Parts: sequence; structure tokens; C-alpha cells
Amino acid sequence: MSDQQPSLPSLTAGEPIADVDDHDAPRGTNRLAPASLYLGIAGAALSLIPVAGPFLCWLPALLAIVFGFLSLRTARSLNGLRHTEALWGTLLGFAPVPITALWLAFGIALGGITDHPIGH
Repeated sequence: MSDQQPSLPSLTAGEPIADVDDHDAPRGTNRLAPASLYLGIAGAALSLIPVAGPFLCWLPALLAIVFGFLSLRTARSLNGLRHTEALWGTLLGFAPVPITALWLAFGIALGGITDHPIGH
């Protein structure tokens, strides 16, 4: 067994350098995109809970919106990496707004119905 090291190819002036295989090069990440998606799902799901849901959903929903917009910008600079997750996270972050409005309208309507006694 010999202790010879492999020889490197020699380059001369004016000779083009061979293309480098960049499959192992580190890529940028877009870790806020899945966080936005998960928080958007949590915010939308929490907003569906009667009574407590409209109060519990706002923190995850706001974080989903902020993370979503940040990750959309990151996805643009990373050639679309996790763009779909970022977009859905942002959209789901806005979902509690109409859901809460529906709960509020339902509560007002129910309150208006029960204020009037039946038969008077």
C-alpha cells in the first residue's frame, strides 16, 4: 500500500477552468415559510372555536401574516423556494378576520333575538 496522494491537474495560463459541480453547494433556506403555514392553520382552526376562538386566534394569525410576507420576499430571492407554503401561510393568517366577523354577526343576531320575549 503506498502513501501517494492523488495528483491535481495542472493549469496553464489561458486555459479555461472546468465547470464546478455545485450540487453540494449550500443553498439558502426559507424556514419562515413552513412556520407561516403552520401558524396560519392554527390561527384559522382556533378561530372556528365558538366563544374563545376569536380571542385565541389572533397571535398565531398575526405571526403567520408577518412570517408569510417575510418568507415571500425570501422565496423571491431564492428562486421560488417554498413560495407556495409562504403564500398559503399568509392567506390562512388572514382567514380569522371574516370568520371572527361571522361569529360577531351571529352573536349580535342571537343577542337581538333573545332580548325580545316570545309572545309580546
